[in-house]
Amino acid sequence: MITGVLLATFAMGRVASLAAHRGFSGSVACAQSWDDLSAPQAGDSEPQTTPPNIAGTWAGTVNDHKLGSGALSFSITQNGSKLNGTYSSDFGGGKLKGKIKANGSIAAALKIRGSCVLAAHGMLAGNEIMGVYHAAGCPRSTHGTFDVFFQ
Repeated sequence: MITGVLLATFAMGRVASLAAHRGFSGSVACAQSWDDLSAPQAGDSEPQTTPPNIAGTWAGTVNDHKLGSGALSFSITQNGSKLNGTYSSDFGGGKLKGKIKANGSIAAALKIRGSCVLAAHGMLAGNEIMGVYHAAGCPRSTHGTFDVFFQ
């Protein structure tokens, strides 16, 4: 019985302390912002910027961990942040789809055949795009790097 009274007294003191120091309000605020992180929050002042324009022809090299080095080129069209186009290399070619962010970060899927694609991630720096890729949905695994320049 004495233990129960001591435990209840401690718990009530802890609750009073949390309430006095606004311990509950911080937890509620975190839970509310956690529910929808994509919604703009009061005080957000991140500027909305448009992505850089990379439409055109790009050419350079690809280094595949299995096939070695070869030539690579992209022909890209752009609508806002969406990218479409074609690619060709010493190892094959096909269509591409992707997106570019305002900071120059690029994510694209290069179609090989069927469900086999190369998932590419690159970064624009001036007139150069450098990046990495890996095979997804392909019978054989591969990965590598690429470095292309605006033509």
